[in-house]
Amino acid sequence: MANRYKGVAVFGAPGSGKTTVAKALSRAFPRAGYIEAFDYVLNLAASIRDNLPGSEEKFIRKIAGFSQKAVSKKISREKARDFFIYLRNRYSRAVIVKTLDYLCRKKFPGKFMIISGIRGYKNAVYLKKHGYLILYLKAPWKSLVRRLSAREKFSKKSAEKERAIEERLFSTNKVEKIAHFSFDTDATPLRAVFTQIKALAEEKECLKCANTSANPAVHIRKSGLCDVCEKYKLNFDKTHLEKELRFLLSQKGTGTGRYDAMVGISGGKDSTATLYTVCGFGFKPLAFSLDTGYYPKHIFGRAMRVAGKLHTDFKKIDVRKYIRPADRVSFHKTAGLYAGKDSAELKEKFRRWYGEGRRHYSVKCGHKIPFIRTCQLCRRVIIRAYYGEALKYGARVIILGINEWAGLSQSTGSKKFVFSAIRRLKPFKNKPPVYVIHLPFLLQRKLKDTNRILKKLGWRVPRGEKLVESNANSCLFARAAENKARRLLGFHPDTSRLAREVTAGFITKKQAKRALAKTHNYPHSVEFILKKAKVI
Repeated sequence: MANRYKGVAVFGAPGSGKTTVAKALSRAFPRAGYIEAFDYVLNLAASIRDNLPGSEEKFIRKIAGFSQKAVSKKISREKARDFFIYLRNRYSRAVIVKTLDYLCRKKFPGKFMIISGIRGYKNAVYLKKHGYLILYLKAPWKSLVRRLSAREKFSKKSAEKERAIEERLFSTNKVEKIAHFSFDTDATPLRAVFTQIKALAEEKECLKCANTSANPAVHIRKSGLCDVCEKYKLNFDKTHLEKELRFLLSQKGTGTGRYDAMVGISGGKDSTATLYTVCGFGFKPLAFSLDTGYYPKHIFGRAMRVAGKLHTDFKKIDVRKYIRPADRVSFHKTAGLYAGKDSAELKEKFRRWYGEGRRHYSVKCGHKIPFIRTCQLCRRVIIRAYYGEALKYGARVIILGINEWAGLSQSTGSKKFVFSAIRRLKPFKNKPPVYVIHLPFLLQRKLKDTNRILKKLGWRVPRGEKLVESNANSCLFARAAENKARRLLGFHPDTSRLAREVTAGFITKKQAKRALAKTHNYPHSVEFILKKAKVI
C-alpha cells in the first residue's frame, strides 16, 4: 500500500507562522525530513550568482551538489525575494519547487518531507500536482503585522508594505483556494493542525484506482485494493456482459414509434463514439441532450453537430419538468450548505452529508437532504427523465456513453457480486420497462478504442479541454461546488466516478489523477447557478 502524499508543503502570508508550523510538523511525523527553500536553494544559489549554469536542469543538479555549510553568510529577506524573482525569470516560474522536489528525492530518499519557505500560487499548484499535501496558514491582519514587526523589526507601515509586495508578486492568497487544508494560526491550536494533517497524510491509496481512504466510504483492503477494485477483481464476469450484449441487439426494431433507441449525447468523446457505435449496430436512434438549466450552452450546439454528422435526429429535452417538490427542497438545502462559511463545523457537516448522500442514492428515495456530490442530486431527476422520455418516443432502451457499470449487485445464491452494464427501470406496474445501457462498459471499451472511432470521425478535443476531465468541465452546478467540496471533504468530489473508470480499465490511474488535480476557479456560487437555472 502506498502513502497518498510525498509530504507537506506549507504556504502562507508573511508572519502567518509557516516556519514554526513546518518545523513542528517535522517533529510530529516519525522519520520526517525538513527542507527550507531559503537554506537549501536561495542562499546557496545567491553565493554563486556569477557562475550559475545556463539551463534549469544543470542549475537543479548543481544546487543539489552543494552543502549548506559551504555558505556562512546569509542574504537579507529583501535580497532573497529579489533573487527568487531573478531565478524565476532566468529559468522558470517553478525552478525553486523543482529544485526542492529533486532535493527531497536525492537527499531524503523515502522520507515524508516537510517543505517550507516557498512562495507563490504557481508553486503551490506545481507541488500539489506532484504529490504534496498543501497547507495554507493565515491569521488576522493585526496578528500578521505584530508577528512581522517583532521578527523583522518592521514598523506597522513597513509590515503593511511587505504584505502588499508579497501578494502582488506571488498571489499568496490564491493558494487557499487549492490547499488541502487552511488554518487560522491565531484560532487553531497546533495540536489540532497536526491531528488533521496526519490523518490525511497517512491515508492510503488504492493500488489500482484513484480512491483513497480520505473518502470515508472507501476501505483499503489488505490486498492494497479498495473494496470496489477488490470486488471487481474477484467477481467480474465477461460472460454476463456477452448475455447483456445479445439482449441489447435483440431490441433492434422493438420501438413503438419512429425510434428503437435513444442515445444521450453531449458531443464529447464518449457520447460521440457511442452514437457512432449504435448506428453501426443497425438501430434507428434518436440522439438527445438533457437540459438541466446549468449545463454550459455550447454542449447543445456541439451535440447537434455530432448528430447531424451521423445522420440521426436530435432533440434537446428540458428535464426541469421532472423535478419533484422533494427534489427542490434538496436543491435549496444543497445551495444553503454550500453558502456556509468554511469552519470545522461545516467541514463535519460536509463529510456527514456526503455519507448520507451515498446511503440515499436511490431515485426512489424521498429524503429531502442536501447532496455534497452534485451529480447524485441531478441523477434523481435525470433517471425519471430517461424513463418518461423513452415512453414518449416509444423506445425501450436508453444508451449512454458512461464508462462504468450501470449496476453492482450481490447474488443471493452465490454471494458473488454482479457487475452489469444494464439497469432496468420499471417504476409503474402498468407501464413497460425501460433499459438504461452503459455501452462502453458493455463492450469493455478502452480509451484507445474510443480514440480510434473519433479519428475516423475527425473529432478533436475542444480547445482548453483534455480527453479525461472531472464533471465540473461539463456541468456548471458541479463547477460551482467543486473547490469547496474538495477543500472540506479532503478529496475531490468526482474521485469515485473517475476511480470506477480506472477500475473498469477505460482510463489509467494517471489520467484520472491528472483530471482530479485540475482546478476550476469558478467565480459563481451554487446558489447563483441554481437560481439562474430556475431550479430554486
